[in-house]
Amino acid sequence: MTNRACLSRMMPAILAIVSMLAASARAIEPQRPPNIVFILADDLGYADVSCYGAAKIKTPHIDRLAAEGARFTDFYATNGVCTPTRASLMTGCYPKRVGLHMGVLNPKSAKGLNPEEVTIAKLLRGRGYATACIGKWHLGESPQTLPTNHGFDLYFGMAGPNHGGSDLYRDGKVIEEKGKIDLSQLTQRYTKEAVEFIRRSKDKPFFLYLAHGAPHIPLYASPAFKGKSAGGLYGDMIEELDAGVGEVLAAIKDQGIDDRTLVIFTSDNGQSGIAAPPLHGGKGSTWEGGHRVPCIVRWPAIVPAGRVVHEMAIMFDWMPTLAGLGGAALPADRKIDASDIWPLVLGREGAKTPHDHFVYYSREGRASAIRAGQWKLHVVAPVEKWAGKLPRDLALMDTKPATPPPWLYDLSADPGETHDVAADHPDIVKRLREQLESTDAMLTREARPIFAPAPTP
Repeated sequence: MTNRACLSRMMPAILAIVSMLAASARAIEPQRPPNIVFILADDLGYADVSCYGAAKIKTPHIDRLAAEGARFTDFYATNGVCTPTRASLMTGCYPKRVGLHMGVLNPKSAKGLNPEEVTIAKLLRGRGYATACIGKWHLGESPQTLPTNHGFDLYFGMAGPNHGGSDLYRDGKVIEEKGKIDLSQLTQRYTKEAVEFIRRSKDKPFFLYLAHGAPHIPLYASPAFKGKSAGGLYGDMIEELDAGVGEVLAAIKDQGIDDRTLVIFTSDNGQSGIAAPPLHGGKGSTWEGGHRVPCIVRWPAIVPAGRVVHEMAIMFDWMPTLAGLGGAALPADRKIDASDIWPLVLGREGAKTPHDHFVYYSREGRASAIRAGQWKLHVVAPVEKWAGKLPRDLALMDTKPATPPPWLYDLSADPGETHDVAADHPDIVKRLREQLESTDAMLTREARPIFAPAPTP
């Protein structure tokens, strides 16, 4: 039989195989850019939702996200406070690279995220996405630093912190002044704006960044939720936040876009003022409870349901990941620190964390700890108080080593950081310290400026 005749007889089988492979690829890969809904809670701790272990707080809608999608166990905010983490989410960078690694921006500060930075919103809008930022921004209140100057078509929310006297904006205009905003209605107002945006935008790809102010202090809840949780007013806030997640999911389903909408839920840092068992510490510290946060990803028919991801991922990784899903190329004229973590979300064979280490920066902007694989090294003792007011580590204070750092922990066996093993592994201590110092020196050399207008003469 000639080669041509053999090929002719095999062609139907070849075409059938190709067709099967194509169908299989369609089952796990998107055929069009997805809608993206990114929900960011404020000061929500690792164990503050049911699917991460909360016993007194009920979060059925967030739990549903986890049951129908992927849940990360080792996902990190890039700082223990608000502004630095939000800067890294937008830019794909360590906060120090974009100059926003030291504390948080005060209300009415003239400083903010440099409008020359390339944000995920700019990248997606460049690919035809409708973009909206609803909720807390905390990356600057000057006109040049508001969301509408960073790639968002519209903005509704408080540009600064709930407790610090920030105004409520619609796009670039103040619509309610500080002191006149009913904080107890914020979660529901943000949810309503989000649902309306989804309804208006359902016919084209959209990116919704829904950055709730809950459960950040001051504690508040609407009358429908106040006093209903077994977790006190703090729990009330989280249960109201969860109900808002449910409303967003319902809007997505009602508009018939469930199968082409990616939903991500996470938090900007650990919770404030209380410990976070099974982790150590909370907001403002470089213990795990300050940086490790919930992260859940849902996209029906694309993300495997019930998947649990134990590999390390970092908040800034969402920038290149979402850019890739939206068909946007990353900027070639600047460096970012993040990597695409979509293989981890899908559970592709052999998918591992793209990071050989992660450096924890304190709220004062100091490189204080590092994780590499199972190991975490503290070179600076985490603060015991944040802003001189809120007690740290109420449940696990007695586990802090009596000797000064360095402290080394095996997070695979000791995620609560209770047993310092530095004396047993001096080689690991040396290697991790050198990695930390090298990364910090690199970021110091390569840091880009924040927006800081010249003072008026």
